[in-house]
Amino acid sequence: MKRRDFIKNTGLLMAAAPFMNFGQARTGTEKMLVLGFDGMDPHIVNTMLKRGELPAMRKLANSGRLNGMLSTWPPESPCAWSSFSTGTDPGEHGIFGFVNKKPGTYQPDQPITSTSDPEKIVKLGKWRIPLDSGDIRLNRKVSPFWDTLQDRGVFSSIIKMPANYPPSEMKYGRAISGLGTPDLYGSQGKFTIYTTDEWELNNESAGKGYYAPIYMDEYHTFSGEVFGPENTLVRDPEAVNIPFTAYVDRRHRTIRIDIQGQKILLKRGDTSRWISLKFRLIPNLSSIRGMVRFTLLDLDDQKVRLYIYPLSIDPTDPAQPVASPEDYSRELAGKVGRFHTLGLPADFNGIKTNTLDLEHYIEQNDNMFRESKAMYRYELGHFLEQKRAFHYQYFSSIDQGSHIYYNLRDPQHPGYNPEESRKYGDQIEKMYREYDQLVGETLREIPRDMPLIILSDHGFAPLHRKIDINTLLYREGFLAFDREPYDTDFAVTTAANYSRTRAFAMGLNGIYLNVWNREPEGIVPPDRKRKVMEEIRTLLMSLKDPKNGEKPIRDVYFAEDIYSSAQLALGPDIFVGYKRGYEFDSGSALGNVGREVFTDNTDRWSGDHLIDPHQVPAMLLTSFKYRTDRLIHIWDLAPTILKMYGMEDVKFKGKSII
Repeated sequence: MKRRDFIKNTGLLMAAAPFMNFGQARTGTEKMLVLGFDGMDPHIVNTMLKRGELPAMRKLANSGRLNGMLSTWPPESPCAWSSFSTGTDPGEHGIFGFVNKKPGTYQPDQPITSTSDPEKIVKLGKWRIPLDSGDIRLNRKVSPFWDTLQDRGVFSSIIKMPANYPPSEMKYGRAISGLGTPDLYGSQGKFTIYTTDEWELNNESAGKGYYAPIYMDEYHTFSGEVFGPENTLVRDPEAVNIPFTAYVDRRHRTIRIDIQGQKILLKRGDTSRWISLKFRLIPNLSSIRGMVRFTLLDLDDQKVRLYIYPLSIDPTDPAQPVASPEDYSRELAGKVGRFHTLGLPADFNGIKTNTLDLEHYIEQNDNMFRESKAMYRYELGHFLEQKRAFHYQYFSSIDQGSHIYYNLRDPQHPGYNPEESRKYGDQIEKMYREYDQLVGETLREIPRDMPLIILSDHGFAPLHRKIDINTLLYREGFLAFDREPYDTDFAVTTAANYSRTRAFAMGLNGIYLNVWNREPEGIVPPDRKRKVMEEIRTLLMSLKDPKNGEKPIRDVYFAEDIYSSAQLALGPDIFVGYKRGYEFDSGSALGNVGREVFTDNTDRWSGDHLIDPHQVPAMLLTSFKYRTDRLIHIWDLAPTILKMYGMEDVKFKGKSII
């Protein structure tokens, strides 16, 4: 696709055009700074620039260039940031998203990391003592560009890079892991709620959090526990929990929590600092640390609700690797205080289950941004002290906010709430203004001639209507069951008849074919695979929304046509390119089958980007000028960065833009 067609198709008529001064960037740099603003949408930037907002970004674009950039298929953070890191596409580096089908099975899998248990264990009574630590492996198949920088004498700091857990080994630099880092339950964010609300207890969302009742005694006191990780050092593994006592003062709307010798006093609506807790696995021999935050959501004459943020890895004493070198997280926490380690720090599960209300979610997301800024200021100072260095820092809150706030700015959204919109309707633009202030602060701190790149991994779009691809495939005869699948959990994985199934959806954007000699019960001959994919493409491209007659699919992509072949077996065969306003039904990600193909989206998750990447371009903003008349891909930036350091001999799929 030509660049002008990309701009036309995305509606990206860049307000930055008056200051696109074309020229050649300088190579042979000694220092370079890259900021990753996850989810920053160039269309929103463009609109705000037209209104005279975002002065720092305007200043930066005046000296360099602001442009749209094509993300990956799908435009999903693990895929896109891995492509940025390696200069390759997902077909080469092997990261296709948050959820894939595990190769050789019909089961969903988390593909970013793999774990293995200790191989040598000594059994002493009820105890199981490991003699080795097991293993946690990052599944990215291609080395990142910062390995080359370090090998050639450039000190490199990589802070919160997504899909870099555990963090890659830093030989001459340091790293903190980001998106993909789990909580101490092994999940991506499992909260706890203590509540007197019977309705809430009866409507708990399985797997999203722990729901516990409050039983108040005559002294207005109740007991609870912080649910800990599973203790695998005993023969029959069980959770290690830490008790607490809560003293409720209804008159003053306050609560005091006593836990492991610490006293936490909260007013209604308050959130505590990070509270470090010690979980004893073997008395006097083995323990691990974690950390939580308490939020007093409600306290009145009728109701008490105490929220506990997902149990996270404590950076001062990490139970799992979050830094390279390993002790670097302690150094950073010593300078800026304990900081979030969970890969998705804003608590999506809390807001999606309506356990958190919008006000508390906003407060939480703002807290995470403040933490990120504190880390950045420390890291920027350290970077500027180096003679020859590279620094990358990631910020997540625009992405995490846009998922939840999008309906606040969209009166046509099925989940639009006029009252919430009046109160919070400018949340997305507010975040952009705060990021612009961060850019302004950066420009004041760094030398004028230092190259600066600011990029996002994708843009954003409203999510009005969901499409259940598995339901469509079932109705059209591609997916078969021996009985009606609608009330079956994880129907594709547990109840499909694979002897009659040719295709099924799994993950966030993909369709897999049931190929003979590749899948356990495959029936599609390899030489017929292309024909079946064409049939599915025709089905999807002819699909119409019965609500408005609109065709919701912009394009359908075959992995073998768009990606390198080295790791294609790890990803889907087909990627569905939805139009703005449409997306997959989230239940299909794990193989569920709904009763309807189309449904309105009334969830809190009101905006997203897992659509055709041409509809949600990434943003690229540079302090330097460059000349290109071709479409820029996110994997073009790794060779660009190395070329700016004079390292042009390293070969990539991507092509330098300078």
